[in-house]
Amino acid sequence: MIRKRVGWVVASFLVAACASSGGGNNGGTNPWAGKTIKLGAVLSITGAGGVYGPQSRDGMKLAAKQINASGGVNGAMIDLSFEDDASDQATSKAKAQTLIGQNQVVALLGPTLSNSAVAVHPLAETLKTPVLAVSTTGTHLVPDCNWTPANPNPTPCKYVFRDSLGEQTAIPDNIKSYANDAHPKTGVLLVAQDDKFSSDGGKIVQDTVGTYNIQLLKTIPFSKNDADLTRYVTQAVQLNPDVIFITSLGSIPATIMAAARNLGWQGHFLGGNGFNTARVSAQAGAAGRGARSASAWYIGNTFPSNADFVSAYKTEYSKDPDQFAAQGYTGIKILADAARRAKLTFTDVVGDRDKLRTAMESVNIQTPLGQFQFTSTHDVKQTVWIIEMDGNGGFKLDHEIPASK
Repeated sequence: MIRKRVGWVVASFLVAACASSGGGNNGGTNPWAGKTIKLGAVLSITGAGGVYGPQSRDGMKLAAKQINASGGVNGAMIDLSFEDDASDQATSKAKAQTLIGQNQVVALLGPTLSNSAVAVHPLAETLKTPVLAVSTTGTHLVPDCNWTPANPNPTPCKYVFRDSLGEQTAIPDNIKSYANDAHPKTGVLLVAQDDKFSSDGGKIVQDTVGTYNIQLLKTIPFSKNDADLTRYVTQAVQLNPDVIFITSLGSIPATIMAAARNLGWQGHFLGGNGFNTARVSAQAGAAGRGARSASAWYIGNTFPSNADFVSAYKTEYSKDPDQFAAQGYTGIKILADAARRAKLTFTDVVGDRDKLRTAMESVNIQTPLGQFQFTSTHDVKQTVWIIEMDGNGGFKLDHEIPASK
């Protein structure tokens, strides 16, 4: 079990940036002084989601460190615990259960993967504990967390929130942008059929391509556990499509890109949230050059707090942040802002969870993702960045799509 705590009180050069989340009591005794706000994160540090989870963790740690260094939340310190679910759904649910039941956290962050969220989100809803998704993008996670194909329950979940850009927005925006730029006529879809993120993304691709006059020549399903994807990639390349759509996670997109290039295919790759980290871009290397996706964040965005975030992250970790780091960082800022306004008792954890949930609904803060507010369904409405892999482990910006009004 990987378990870490963040409780630093150190000097920070970003005190001003944290003022909206921190601050003490200037008159009399501060009832929050000496208290802790217990938060828990269930992330995929290892396994298939290990290309995303560590960055989410590092973004969260940085935000907690900054807030605590600036005096905490009204004087209370953030106590942040991490659990590694090893990218496994059952483990993810068990870790969340422990954080809620034994650790008595007032809120959860995570899990990393949509396939785990289908177990964790309903659990948090049942136990009336706020959960903030910081990387999951699949369908029916927010707000209808109890929806299943067998029981399509549309009832909104009150305790489930998300600061990550859903694929229902990201994939259509990406396809539209690419269609406007390149006017592709044909495509093939390679989709991992055995995890929620991938299958949801595949369905969105199928539902979207016709709108932009792209003929989907074939959908080629595969298992994420297949050791060799060559036969699937060969099927796709033999159809000579203009574009290959990939909906999968972990190292699989990079593997597909390399195999297609080795077979001589020269078209473009389009994908989803699984593309949006430097680790995947680096794995793809030159084979991934030009591979496009829609991201919730871009390192060069000019939102007021982004430059400070990027600088602080580089100072802390000696590397650039990515989208997952930005969303994890934002997640802690959101919970700190809500806690500041929630009038927590620190004695009634059940009541404090509900107060925090209510306060989360009215969050309105500046973040590296832009000015952040939840929609009425606890989801995001934000700028979308169309990016492409640069062939050297990074990304370049193609288009900025402003948030809808």
